Amino acid sequence: MDYTPILAATIAVVGTLAGTFLTQQSSLRGKRMDFEQAKVQRSEDRKNTEQKEWLEQRRACYVALNIAIRQHRTAINDLLHGIRDGEVSEEVRADLAQTRRAYVERHAEAQMTAPREVLKTAGLVRGHLSSWYGMARRLDQEIPGEGETLDAAFAYGERFWERGKRMRAAMRNDLGISDASDEASEAGRDTGSL
Repeated sequence: MDYTPILAATIAVVGTLAGTFLTQQSSLRGKRMDFEQAKVQRSEDRKNTEQKEWLEQRRACYVALNIAIRQHRTAINDLLHGIRDGEVSEEVRADLAQTRRAYVERHAEAQMTAPREVLKTAGLVRGHLSSWYGMARRLDQEIPGEGETLDAAFAYGERFWERGKRMRAAMRNDLGISDASDEASEAGRDTGSL
């Protein structure tokens, strides 16, 4: 009996089965690799989305803080102008109290959001505004401290811009705005050390 046809058929069947098996294994390996790549891509997409959301949250915080600072500065200035003109209304005092509350709230929000460098510069602004606010209130109540005059208060208010510029440069730098490092360097040159 000639076993060659049986042997050839067996080899053909085994080859077909082995080919099918190897094709399935290759297909499964490809699907696994595709799944892993998709998983990595989804993870990167999620990280990018979270980073964009975090950046947007910080940007919104910085905008709100900057607005609150400017409004509080304007309210202090309005009080000083009212004192100079001899006409400080209760509306001006109420506005000052309201802008101070809003500023304190925005600063507290920034403390939970901003990195150390931004908080450092925002702290310098806070210290300046607090001192200036205290001086203006004492002048309004006619109990000024030593050296606290209306002229001194206006001059102290003008020095606010140096600190504000430095704070905004730190915020812009944190947000990745390209010219922020130039602004920070310029602010440092203009103001010296704060």
